Amino acid sequence: VSTQSTGKWFEKRILVVRSEEERAYVFNESYYVLKRLEKNEYMYMFVNEFGGSDSITFISRYLDDFDNLETEMLYPLLQLAGRNYEVILDTLTKSVANNPGLGKNAMLVLQNINMWCFQADWERWSSLFNKITELPEI
Repeated sequence: VSTQSTGKWFEKRILVVRSEEERAYVFNESYYVLKRLEKNEYMYMFVNEFGGSDSITFISRYLDDFDNLETEMLYPLLQLAGRNYEVILDTLTKSVANNPGLGKNAMLVLQNINMWCFQADWERWSSLFNKITELPEI
């Protein structure tokens, strides 16, 4: 099977997604190709199609197990979140509250998040940063 025909199949598959289960299937397939074959074009297609839509519920499904999530999966999830920083803030707040230190996933998110998002809800972000500075390893 050629890469071009696979790409066309995948593009069609994205366009016919109707349910959250179908979206999860396509996302997982995109992630598999990204991780195993180191080809990112399918994930780019997925993010381009669904990144602008209301993806909070979808992203939350993966972020529920944030601290155990494969770090590589965070990049596409952050891209999908786009300007929906509330889901990221909620996830980080929960992670900091439930862990004795700042985990690798929380560090990665904080290193890669757009700092302009802090303006939207400075009080909550400030509260999170205060909790982080109280952690023993900081």
